[in-house]
Amino acid sequence: MDPELKKLVEAELEHARRHTEEALRYMAKFGIRPSGEVRLFYPPEARQRSIDRIPFTRPVKERVVYRTEPGEFSAVCPFSGLPDYGVLTVEYVPGSWILELKSFKYYLISFRQIGITQEEVTALIYEDVLRHLEDPDYLVVETVYNVRGGIRTTVRVDSRDQNS
Repeated sequence: MDPELKKLVEAELEHARRHTEEALRYMAKFGIRPSGEVRLFYPPEARQRSIDRIPFTRPVKERVVYRTEPGEFSAVCPFSGLPDYGVLTVEYVPGSWILELKSFKYYLISFRQIGITQEEVTALIYEDVLRHLEDPDYLVVETVYNVRGGIRTTVRVDSRDQNS
């Protein structure tokens, strides 16, 4: 392997190892031990930070809904190291901006190696999308995760429920 490429790979593995160890120490404070195999994952800060946007200048009010197909959205459970698959829905009425779809897709894909709880990833996506849209009339981000242990988890963040 090319020495420069090998150095990059080693740095990435070290980054993931350090974060995984930090997450395990944090969970241990609450008496939580990982079940199954321990796998490396990245922190939320490693996700793609940018989402391109396009000005929205139409005078009409429209509702925009982006919904992933089953199996398209995933992150890593920090407790088991296994992927958490869910259907993600983002709904908003544009103010000044709309999201550029290809950029948004790359943003979502960037979560595939991130170790994060289902609740935290939903809130983080809400915050990121809101920052890029700046002034939507409203924004809702919802995740509906595959059943695990007989429980289906649905997490919903709605701008209309937030304190300004």
